[in-house]
Amino acid sequence: MSTFERGAAAIEELITRSTDNSLNEATTRRRIIDVLLKDVFAWPDDQVICEEHVDGDYLDYSLGSPQRRAILEAKKSGAIFEAPAGIDSGWHSIATFREHTNANSAAIDQVLQYCQKAGVGVALLSNGHQFLAFLGSRSDGRKPTTGKALYYASLADVSRDFHSLWDMLSPEGMTDGTLSRRLSGKSSATPPPLPLSSRIHSYPGYRIGTGMETDLRILGDLFIQDVAREESITDNFLLECYCSSGALSQYATVSKEILRTRYYALSLQVNTESARSRTGPSSDLVEDVIAGAITRRPIILLGDVGVGKSIFLKHLFRIESKDLLDKTTIFYVDFLKHAGLIEDVADQIVKVIDATLEETYGINTGDRQFVRAVYNKEINAFKRGIYGQLEESDPSEYRRREIEMLSGHLSNTYEHARRSLSHLQASRSLSFVIALDNVDQHQPSFQEQIFIVGQSLAETWPCAVFMSLRPDTFHESRKTGALAAYQPRVFTVSPPRSDQVIVKRLEFAKKELQKFGRLPGFPSNLTLDSTSLVIYIDVLISAFKNNDKLVELVDNLSSGNTRRALDFVSTFVGSGYVQTSRILEAHKTGRPYIIPLHEFIRAILYGDHRYYDPNTSPVPNLFALSSNSTKEHFLLPILLALVQAAGGRASAGFIELRECANLLQSLGFTLDQIDHHLQRATRHGLVERTDHGDAGTQVRITAAGGYLYQELITSFPYLDAIVVDTPILDVDARGLIRDVHDIGDRLDRAESFVEYLEKCWAFEGQSVPFDWPSISEHAKATLEDVRRRANRPAARTNKIGK
Repeated sequence: MSTFERGAAAIEELITRSTDNSLNEATTRRRIIDVLLKDVFAWPDDQVICEEHVDGDYLDYSLGSPQRRAILEAKKSGAIFEAPAGIDSGWHSIATFREHTNANSAAIDQVLQYCQKAGVGVALLSNGHQFLAFLGSRSDGRKPTTGKALYYASLADVSRDFHSLWDMLSPEGMTDGTLSRRLSGKSSATPPPLPLSSRIHSYPGYRIGTGMETDLRILGDLFIQDVAREESITDNFLLECYCSSGALSQYATVSKEILRTRYYALSLQVNTESARSRTGPSSDLVEDVIAGAITRRPIILLGDVGVGKSIFLKHLFRIESKDLLDKTTIFYVDFLKHAGLIEDVADQIVKVIDATLEETYGINTGDRQFVRAVYNKEINAFKRGIYGQLEESDPSEYRRREIEMLSGHLSNTYEHARRSLSHLQASRSLSFVIALDNVDQHQPSFQEQIFIVGQSLAETWPCAVFMSLRPDTFHESRKTGALAAYQPRVFTVSPPRSDQVIVKRLEFAKKELQKFGRLPGFPSNLTLDSTSLVIYIDVLISAFKNNDKLVELVDNLSSGNTRRALDFVSTFVGSGYVQTSRILEAHKTGRPYIIPLHEFIRAILYGDHRYYDPNTSPVPNLFALSSNSTKEHFLLPILLALVQAAGGRASAGFIELRECANLLQSLGFTLDQIDHHLQRATRHGLVERTDHGDAGTQVRITAAGGYLYQELITSFPYLDAIVVDTPILDVDARGLIRDVHDIGDRLDRAESFVEYLEKCWAFEGQSVPFDWPSISEHAKATLEDVRRRANRPAARTNKIGK
């Protein structure tokens, strides 16, 4: 029996046992959607990723791995799509469903947002019985909300149309792009030939370092990342490692205007203020914290993922405003490791309040005397009530009834926590702040629900409420979600300079090592002792203080995401592409060691692999193809250059997506090609997209995008890496692109690759913002310089031999 036949049989079996419309989301996924994906449409387990974490969101299902083909958002079985009367299964306008009810609109917009962030073209919605498929992102200037949709009203309709649906939703159909083409009205294109990587037996392989380098990899995570975990953050860490946000990078390959207007889209719809001034935290922010319990509205802290919102909050509460908040208790509720279920939020808040009061004041909110003090009013009312006479006639029964009354109050733990804080405020003149942090690590729907919780806390609890959110979630929710009904105070957090963060983190680790001989959690039985580690850290500190090219690399590729910049350093430490023994040997001889830029680039490009793998590397291949067209080699760099050139000061670097697509079409690119590379650019953070209301979807370049097409494109490590992943359309040139390892052979291959691309350039006489002919000359000069330097050791060896 074929997989198609097994799928057809599975859908019939599923229909017979899928009659319960009261299943919650988790049960719907387990009983119906899992079966549909894996048994009916034959998706392998390793191609169906549940709860994948992407830029702070948790995707119910992402289909395809490592390249995502579609995102499916699951709803509980009772949450039906309310289609207008007379709408049957088949092809319809997506607006037919989106504009019919607010619930439809919210569900569709949610999965659209996921797709656009993750750079995925196809969006799917299902409650296990109904299905809706539509384009999650597009590049032809049209909003996805104006396109087509494929709707199935029931599993029975799925069964009747199974043959057609199999061609669209099976792994093979998704890979072929049948559904995407039908939704967009495009035709299929001839695929390009397979790249060199398809002919390498061990691809992508693994590069195994020495024992010393393996140990360094463990330690790198320890002293770069783990030292900043919540349980490890001390006041000393905050004092020595905190970097003020807002400093504009001097190394960025994009304009200062783009950096300065990081949160431009927000300023169009709400008044925002920077959380920091030049001299410290915003005075308005501190005043709002102090007056939070009076103003009755939450304080929103907005910032992109990785800019440092969490450490800003900790530094504000524990260092900068410590004296002002000396009688203020901070309840820090961290949702980083939270399951993302709104039902658990109240319990999480109560646990933090109880633990903090116990640790800070030795107060147990369940203590008998404390409970009686909190509910003194209720105790007196009880005494005056119908059971009051029992106090003298039957004291035991009276106490039992009284305890029963108090137990009823204690059973509502959330309300008991609120009453406890009100009591402490009145009896001890204490103030409270509840900080809901890392909310932005979860789905937008969860973030919206948390905002409602935060608003309720601010209105009804005796405390100021802080919440950290991502700008894109805030932007969407202000238009159509929970935030539309409120006017919160909004402060923005801009990223600090990545080189300063790295240097301070390294200097802190060095001091800890020198003071204690080890770091917290430092493993034993490693080949690298603490003295050698201090030497290694010294080399890194010197590099990030003095090597401008290295700082430029990390600063731009991280695009203001401090977490990503630290990830790059962690990747470098202990990488198989770094010769650690040279660093230690240089120190023994008293010679300063300068980290070669190419080692850092290769560590980032390859990770643990022996060959470049576009599915795992944080840096994409600029010259990749989706079709059998030589011009397409240049689509992505042209797109990046076009977006940067066209983004003017007045629009903070943004260009209308429609204008971008029109310009690319005028150069001969198809919408299929444009859409493919725009999704890649979005997925890798080379451009950012936003919806500016009436202006429609707009894009602007990021520092990573600018650096990639202006700087990294001509470097030997980059060309040497991506050549194995680039389809070569010319047969003669393809024969020159071989799997080689000697430095001379790799340089020959890179030169052949550049010459091939020169022949592919077909834009002479056209106005193109990206000039490959001049860039290729720069690349060839770079390759020649590398060849000269590579030949020096051989020349010295020959001279000694004579």
